[in-house]
Amino acid sequence: MATKMTKAELEARLSALEAENESLRAQVSTPPEPVVVAAPAPTPTPAPVKESRHRGRAFLATTILVIAAILAPITSVASFAAGQVSDTSRFVGTLAPLAEDPAIQALIVDTAATAIDDALDTDALVAELLDSILDEDSTPRLAEAADVLGPLLADQTRTAIRSALTAVVESEAFADIWEQALTLTHSQVVAVLEDDGEGAIAIDSSGNVVIQLQPIIEALKPALVEQGFGLADSIPEVDVSITVTQVPEVATARLAYAVLTTIGNVLPWIVLGLLVIGILIHPRRPRAAVVAGSLMLVVGSLVAGALTIVGAVAGAALASDIPTDATAALYNGLTGQLVASSMAFALAGLILLIAGFLSGGSTAAIAAREGGARTLSRGASTLDERGWRSPELARLLDRHPWILWVVLAAVFALCFALVRPVTPLEVVFIGLLLALIAVAFGVFRGDAESPSPASDPEVDPV
Repeated sequence: MATKMTKAELEARLSALEAENESLRAQVSTPPEPVVVAAPAPTPTPAPVKESRHRGRAFLATTILVIAAILAPITSVASFAAGQVSDTSRFVGTLAPLAEDPAIQALIVDTAATAIDDALDTDALVAELLDSILDEDSTPRLAEAADVLGPLLADQTRTAIRSALTAVVESEAFADIWEQALTLTHSQVVAVLEDDGEGAIAIDSSGNVVIQLQPIIEALKPALVEQGFGLADSIPEVDVSITVTQVPEVATARLAYAVLTTIGNVLPWIVLGLLVIGILIHPRRPRAAVVAGSLMLVVGSLVAGALTIVGAVAGAALASDIPTDATAALYNGLTGQLVASSMAFALAGLILLIAGFLSGGSTAAIAAREGGARTLSRGASTLDERGWRSPELARLLDRHPWILWVVLAAVFALCFALVRPVTPLEVVFIGLLLALIAVAFGVFRGDAESPSPASDPEVDPV
């Protein structure tokens, strides 16, 4: 039951209500001041300086990589030319296999047989022989038959010369003679572009590229005697050559060749440096490696394919005084190393492309790196169990990962300097050697975590 309020309490309560009422009435009668709501400050738009800088670096890096890819074929030619002039083993190694080519053997037999026949003057030689042994008085019938016997004996002599030459050229001894002749005359090969035509290979004043057979025929004489052709001792000095092709404007060609041979040992390093610089300055190095590898693969394949195709039609395009098949054999022999170098360049590009992909941020690349890290960790654990891994070395390698890149760069530079010209097999060997060094580094370092793609484009996983 509620307690009744006294009169005094009621009056106090009424006074409070009236005061509150007056206060409310005053607030209603006075207009409220407008409330100013501050507008949110506009979010400043960041200036695209960083993005622009990244695009500029990417464009510059890509340009450098394209230039390196374009210079690669020129580098191959210059390096090949320099090697042929300065290195006897390379020069002989290029031309020596031609001694076993049937087209070249047939060409040498035909040319040498014709030269020997002209030098001996076989018809006159047989006529003099018959005149010396036939007497019209004692053997009138034989003397009358001399006009018939002379051409027959001359043809038999030519056949004997050709048979002896064929036997010698197709024997193993000829390969030695050919190689010895090339080795002895290599010092004169430099004279090809110095206007000195006394070597086994020369360019005459008209621009004809010729192979002089005089040194080879001189070396063949003892072999012909051993084959039973006694007249070989009577063969006089023969001055005959095989015209391979013609080079117009010989002076210009010689100057260009001299320039290429001068820079032939420098251009490969320039191209390699451009490739490294292009990858390093690119804001996304894995992508740069993929771009560089793709360019190398495409350019190397195109150059190798072009050289092969040209070799197939070289006989018809370049043949002058020699058969088409012999011209094609000469061309293929001279460009074989260039084709191999171009294929090696393409293979190196494929390896670089794969490396760039594996160092990227794709799911497959991350999974591959994680699998590799687990394998390296198991290898480190195996070494620890046998006590073959030094904790001090592991800490050193972990604190200084740049050691790996220095070692890889030094080994690669050494191989690049020593292994010239580079072939596809040597590219595989160098790639495996660098991979083994990287694996050894990871195993001895131990506890290597697989790299993950960084959000900052400045630090792409490599």
